[in-house]
Amino acid sequence: MIVTISREYGAAGLAVADGTAQALGYRLLTDDLPAAVAARLGTSREAVAARAGAEAPLAERVLGGLEAGSPESIAGPPASAIDPFDEDVRRELERSVREAAAAGDVVILGRMASVVLAGSPGMIRVFLTAPRAWRIERVCETFGFTPQRANAEIDRVDARRRNYARARFGVVWGSPDGYDLVVDTSRFGIEGAVSLIVAAVQHAL
Repeated sequence: MIVTISREYGAAGLAVADGTAQALGYRLLTDDLPAAVAARLGTSREAVAARAGAEAPLAERVLGGLEAGSPESIAGPPASAIDPFDEDVRRELERSVREAAAAGDVVILGRMASVVLAGSPGMIRVFLTAPRAWRIERVCETFGFTPQRANAEIDRVDARRRNYARARFGVVWGSPDGYDLVVDTSRFGIEGAVSLIVAAVQHAL
């Protein structure tokens, strides 16, 4: 089985993904991906992360996208505006995601995996959401941010993911139509969210 997890910033994506992988005994694919792609391209992890568009910031990695199948399509950038290195990074990121999916039994956090793997059998697509106030409080408690700074970071990261999904894949990030399961982590908590995802996987087996 393949589990793809997309998330709003501060909605505990890494914690839920890690808990899900442990509960299922699956491999977790997340921040190691830019390093693997960098090795293939003969460049630095930082260069890949800067171009990947979906790199989770440090705050989110501590707090613990490819989103598929939204029917709303938006035209991508003209071919003349696309940097060749950007395309190399995109191709290798997608290749890494597909290789991980082909091996099976994996939880993939972000990287637009559900779009890249759209139509693949044995896949559960998850989106994690939470009210802004809950996400602000979580970010503030974890990093000592002021509410204003946490709010600005939520805007920045979510906008980056939304723009990346639109520009690169022509989909609307976060649209419920693109997922099999949408979970409010503020309502169910991290353990509850993990339990819901595990139940969905077990039902699909």
